[in-house]
Amino acid sequence: MKLDLFLQRTSNMYAENRLLKFAVLIFGIAVVVNSVFSYRALQYQNTVILPPIVDKRVVISGNNANEDYIKLFARYSIGLLENYTPHSIEAQFDELLKLIEPSFYPEFENTLFELASSVNTLMITSAFYPFKIIVNKDKKFITVSGIKKQFTGSNLINTGQYKIFKIGYTISNGRFFINDFKEIENG
Repeated sequence: MKLDLFLQRTSNMYAENRLLKFAVLIFGIAVVVNSVFSYRALQYQNTVILPPIVDKRVVISGNNANEDYIKLFARYSIGLLENYTPHSIEAQFDELLKLIEPSFYPEFENTLFELASSVNTLMITSAFYPFKIIVNKDKKFITVSGIKKQFTGSNLINTGQYKIFKIGYTISNGRFFINDFKEIENG
């Protein structure tokens, strides 16, 4: 950049330096303003998911999600755990283990392995029909109640037992994790 405003060469260089300093200052201010607006935009960002099987709006924001999202995963996870045949149990349990929090994984994997072993040995088929899902977002647990039927071959083992499951959960960066899974004794 050459300025020829002044007769002296040094005066022109000082003018060029002032102009360059001003340009650098303007670029610096623009970067700071852009950074502030980008940060604020990320704080208010929500992810809205609406796949074909979901009939309600699902909103995930950081480590928080709406109740419909939590109920969707509760129904999905209880379906993977309680609806099985000897042929499908391993694939379903592998899919369920993807939802398990790492600290709870070893304990839950052993439980699933024992269940899969007895299901394959006794050739048990299970069906669970959930009819009530209650979400407690403050304590981070879900209560699922429903009817469970079990068959071996064509013989009915359990004729519609009423079961209640308590599922502990966390949401980390928008991802649903199970950190506890218990069957509650009803009676």
